[in-house]
Amino acid sequence: MLNGIFQKPYIVRDGRGAVKKKQDDDTSKSATQTQREEQSNSNSKSKGLQYVEQNRPQRSSYSQAYQKENQVDWQSMRSQIQGQVAQRKSASAQTSSNTSTTQVNSYSNELKRSSTINIAQILKDFNNTALAIGTPTDLKEEVDGYLALVEKQVRKDNPNTKLIKSNLKNASTILDNYISKTLNKESKVVENWVDALFLQQIDFKYDENNINKQFLVKFPEGSVKESEKTEEKSAVAQTITEPVEQEIATESKITSLIPQDKELKSLFIESKKLTYANEPKKALAKFQQALQRADEVGDTETKSKIFYEVGKIYDDHDFYAQALKSYNKSLENTSDNNIKTKVHYSMAQIYDDVNQITPALDHYFNSISFAGESDNLTAQSVSLTRMGNIYTDMYEQQSFDYYTMADELAEQTDNSKVKGFISSSMAGAYEKFGEPQEALHSYSKAVQHYADADSPLKVAQNYKEAAEIMLDYNNPSKARGLLTKAQSYARQTDDVNLMNEINEKLNSLA
Repeated sequence: MLNGIFQKPYIVRDGRGAVKKKQDDDTSKSATQTQREEQSNSNSKSKGLQYVEQNRPQRSSYSQAYQKENQVDWQSMRSQIQGQVAQRKSASAQTSSNTSTTQVNSYSNELKRSSTINIAQILKDFNNTALAIGTPTDLKEEVDGYLALVEKQVRKDNPNTKLIKSNLKNASTILDNYISKTLNKESKVVENWVDALFLQQIDFKYDENNINKQFLVKFPEGSVKESEKTEEKSAVAQTITEPVEQEIATESKITSLIPQDKELKSLFIESKKLTYANEPKKALAKFQQALQRADEVGDTETKSKIFYEVGKIYDDHDFYAQALKSYNKSLENTSDNNIKTKVHYSMAQIYDDVNQITPALDHYFNSISFAGESDNLTAQSVSLTRMGNIYTDMYEQQSFDYYTMADELAEQTDNSKVKGFISSSMAGAYEKFGEPQEALHSYSKAVQHYADADSPLKVAQNYKEAAEIMLDYNNPSKARGLLTKAQSYARQTDDVNLMNEINEKLNSLA
C-alpha cells in the first residue's frame, strides 16, 4: 500500500541521529505532559465527578493502590512467553488443526483449539442470544424467519453458503438495531460476532451434537430458563463481554454477564445504562446499591464486575487512585480469568500513563498471564505491544523482542486491527531508533492491516506518520503523495483536526 516508500533511493539522511531525536522527544514529552496535566485538572470537574472528591489525588498517591503481591518476575517470564510463541509455531507446523500451547503462568497446560464450528451450534447460539437480550416478539419472528431459511439450506446436500451468510447477517442487523435502540447507542456486537464466526471454518453439515465449546454462547449456571430471560428486555447491555479497549476482546465469544438474582440483575443493568448515558454520579450510587445486594445474596463474581465497572468510571474521569482501589477489589472477588485479564490491563494503563514503569510492566504481564490461561491471543498481543512501547520510550533495544512476540501471536488470529496496532507501534520504535527504512516498511504493514480492518482513521494516521519521515529526510514529493492518500482516508472519518493537519501540510508543500 505504501509502494516503494521504504526503498533506499528515497531517503536522504540529514545527519539527525537517535541521540538528537531523544533530546527532541524528551522536550516534546515534557511539554505534552504539562499540557495533559492542565487539561486533566480542568476536565475532571467538567465531567461530573466533583461530587466524589473535592481534591483530585496527586501522582504520588497513585502507587498506594499498587499491591506488592501482584508483582511478578517479568524478566524471567519474558523467556516463558518466547517459549509459548515457539511452541505455538511448532504446533501449527505439525498439524493442520489449530493447536496451541498456553505457557504463561501455568506453562505446562496444553489446550487444543479448534477453529471449526458446526452451523447447528451457530443457529442455536443465535436463537439463545435473541432470547437473552429480550428481543420483542415481532422482531424475534423476523429473526426466526431468517434462521429458518438458513436451516432449510444446511439440510440440503449442497447448501448455498452465500445465501446462508446473507441471512445470518440480516438476522444480526435486526438484533443490533434493537440493541442500539435500547441503549440509545450504536451497536454492532451481534454482527461482529457473526463476522468473527465467518473467519472460522464452518461445517455446513447440520449436526446438533457437534459442539465447539470455544465458540459457545455461555449463560450462568443455574440461570433462569431461556423463556424467562425475555422478562428483562434492557438486559442487552450485559449480554456481550466488553473489551478492555477496542483492540482487546475475548476472541469471538459472547458471554452473558447478567446476575442470577433478579433484583441484583435489575440494579446492575440500571447502573450500566446510567454509565452509557454519561451519568457517573447516578451510576456510582446505583452500583453501590448493587454491591449491597451482591453481598446479601453472596454473588462474589457479580461483585467483582461491579467493582470493575466502578473502576472504569473513576478511570474515565481521571480519578486514578480511586480507580486502582476499585480494580484491586475486583481482583479480590473473582476467579474469572477474562475479568482478571481486563482488570490488570486497565491498571497497567494507569501506571503507564503516569510513568510508573515497574507496576505498569507487572500488570501488563499479569494481564498476559491470565489471557494465556483463557487462550486469548489478542489480549496477549496488545499487552506485549504496550510493554514494547515502554521500552521504546526508554530507548531500550529489547522493545523489539516484545513487538516480535506480539506480532507472532497476532499472526495466529484474524484480528487485523491488532496487527495494525503492532506494526504501527513497531514503526514508531524504528523511527525513534533512527532506522527510517524499517519504520516506513512497518508503516506500510500497518496501513495494510488497518485497511483490512476497515479503520480509515488509523490508515490516515499511519500514512501521515510515513509522510513525516519523508519530510524529515528531504523527500517532499513522496511526502506529498502519502499525505494525499492520508487526506483521502481522513475524509472518511469525523476527525476534523486530523483533516486540518493534513491539509496544512499539503498546503505548505504546495
